[in-house]
Amino acid sequence: MEGSDTYLIRPNHQHKFKPAIVKECIREIVRERLSGVRYDPEEVPELSRTLADCIKDKVKNAGFDRYKLVVQVAIGEQRGQGVKMSSRCLWDADTDNYAEDVFMNVRAFLRYEGGGQGTDISKTFSVNFIPSRFLLSQDNLFCLVAVFGSYFY
Repeated sequence: MEGSDTYLIRPNHQHKFKPAIVKECIREIVRERLSGVRYDPEEVPELSRTLADCIKDKVKNAGFDRYKLVVQVAIGEQRGQGVKMSSRCLWDADTDNYAEDVFMNVRAFLRYEGGGQGTDISKTFSVNFIPSRFLLSQDNLFCLVAVFGSYFY
């Protein structure tokens, strides 16, 4: 931005915060980092920080000059419950915006525990009775990411 006007009170159209572009950045990083990851409460704080930093860096590199970015990441264990989150802030409706995405890594499969070796049977199923040698296993993680962009005058 060297040599450019610093008194701009509105971003140029090409530099406005675009939620669709930011959402794609979020989706790409979250899917890459969390696919196949199981929920572990010991790892969640560090995982949340690294995800937030990585998303913030990628969005900054997308070319949203003069935007202050706030990245919020919530990771939890999915056990059939619902999750609601809300945020409040003051902003300029002409320049400021946000993007969000939800990732759920929920996949259930039967694991056969007979004969000393486990065998995964990963087909979609509907059963009323599961014999004791079969265990129901799940990847049970959800992640909610919100990125807020506020134009810095």
